[in-house]
Amino acid sequence: MRIVISEIPVEVQKKSIKNMHLQVKPPDGHVVISAPLGMSDKAIEIYARTNLKWIKDSIKKFQDQPRNAKRQYVSGETMYIWGKQYFIKFVPDERKNSFGIQGNEVTLRMKKNSTVRQRENYVREQYRIMLKERIEHLLPKWEQITDLHPDSWQTKYMVTRWGTCNTEKRKLWFNLQLAQKPVECLEYIILHELIHLRERKHNAAFVTCMDLYMPNWREIKKELNSQKLDYYDAQDESPLRRLIDQSRYDEIKDAVLEYLNAEFARDKKHAEATVSDIEIQNVIHIEQPQEGYIAFDIVVSADVEWSVSNTGKVSFTEKWLTVHCRVLLGIELTEFEVISIAGCEQRKDCGSDKFSGELVPVIARKDFDGEATRFLEKYYPLALQEPVPVPIRKIAEEELKLNIFEDARLSEEMDVFGLMVFEDCNIQGKDKSIIIRNAKRGTMYIDPRIYYERTLGTVNFTIAHECYHWYRHQPYHALMKMLGAGIMPGKAIQCTIETTTRDGEKWKAVDWMEWQANGVAPYILMPTKTAKIKVAQLLQEYQISADGNIDACRLEKLISELAVFYGLSKLAVKQRMLEMGYTLADCSDGEYKKE
Repeated sequence: MRIVISEIPVEVQKKSIKNMHLQVKPPDGHVVISAPLGMSDKAIEIYARTNLKWIKDSIKKFQDQPRNAKRQYVSGETMYIWGKQYFIKFVPDERKNSFGIQGNEVTLRMKKNSTVRQRENYVREQYRIMLKERIEHLLPKWEQITDLHPDSWQTKYMVTRWGTCNTEKRKLWFNLQLAQKPVECLEYIILHELIHLRERKHNAAFVTCMDLYMPNWREIKKELNSQKLDYYDAQDESPLRRLIDQSRYDEIKDAVLEYLNAEFARDKKHAEATVSDIEIQNVIHIEQPQEGYIAFDIVVSADVEWSVSNTGKVSFTEKWLTVHCRVLLGIELTEFEVISIAGCEQRKDCGSDKFSGELVPVIARKDFDGEATRFLEKYYPLALQEPVPVPIRKIAEEELKLNIFEDARLSEEMDVFGLMVFEDCNIQGKDKSIIIRNAKRGTMYIDPRIYYERTLGTVNFTIAHECYHWYRHQPYHALMKMLGAGIMPGKAIQCTIETTTRDGEKWKAVDWMEWQANGVAPYILMPTKTAKIKVAQLLQEYQISADGNIDACRLEKLISELAVFYGLSKLAVKQRMLEMGYTLADCSDGEYKKE
């Protein structure tokens, strides 16, 4: 969950621990409190307020931390190699990428129309080459001094750490940015990570080892931390993407490298190929294929340089791939598995789904029909083959395994028609009083008053609305809980039929989810393709033609019959007919036009 203290958002992660822990984390200074499972929200808030001054001071340190401006990799810009400043000279070259150092100048040769990201990735790969060469020379030295030996080591670009040590796999990681810093900084990090093979924590024994092997390590650490870091924009990453970057990047990269190497091996025209740093671009198509698991596609890009057989000509291209993954829901990405990898087109949005900060899918109105089609393909494909009523209650109970209760007043004003429970909880009303106790996950509540104050169509609409929440939005709730981020809209969604009229740019996650469910529900109950067949049949039966005037009475009977057939209100049927192009549904002067 998320609380706000003095306008500072604080992520609260409840875990099986004994004490509370407060952290202000790099690189952007976001605040995280880890608290015992039984700790009350009020106690956590008091704890945060008690430490407010420390929180503000710590955030300021991150905000004041010097960072380089975002580079464009054009002539005149500066860059650093082993602590020394160089000036970039960009030379357009359509044949081969190259990186050369002469005096205080770095000559970067790439295609004139290469993107900033392509140039950045190529430069990072040069840093990788330089860094690996130094590590290969310095690591054996410190292994001999300490008698500590990792099983393996690698380099990658990181924004939060100079290095890491996986003590279980005995694997060391080094940040590519170290190639920008003085060599003694690299030696300090090598020693630091090696000692972690002996001491996991920064305890007294760890400090003793550092003092023994490198007496001046404190001065070097101070110098390293005073160096400018690369440009970083915290808004560039969603919570899920950040978690994948931090905990599963290695597996993603290894799988992508294996896929690309196999691809190039099959292509006889490529004599040799080199894959540059792989970058995660987006996380899309999040769904819950089975209870307890989340599946999603990770869009990645990689720059590839290869020489063509016989000619020796070197080319450079950008490869985009989708990595389909599955993960067990939990506090961390456990039982993570790469299912498949496939090529994809480079697109600005990296796929058909875009996500807000709360991982809610942003679905355009034009996508409602496709959303409903996918729902019906999974749960009732017959409705896509012929005109039939959609048994939405049966789908809810037998396919989605939801429990439906119709015995609770959900609001005094009766403006809340339905409610979908994502997690066991008590349900509160607008005045914060409890209206439902011990509501269970997977339960749908329908206010019984809509049977006599509304219509059966409203009931079916509400059930379809709640089914869509469970089908499309429940995975996002689960992910937010897994990430420990602010859960919007909480443990349950209380739904009205009316769409919010507030400015869409100011909508919260729950507003988007309501708008989507309201929009897609009638498409589920009245699928476009087969509904057109039914409408055409009734137009012929009621002798309503596109030519000339029509009989308003016959039109009203047609709409009523459709409403009964599909279990919708007449107003909803009229709207669906208009969406399908039948403008006669809203015809007041007797004229009929079909778009």
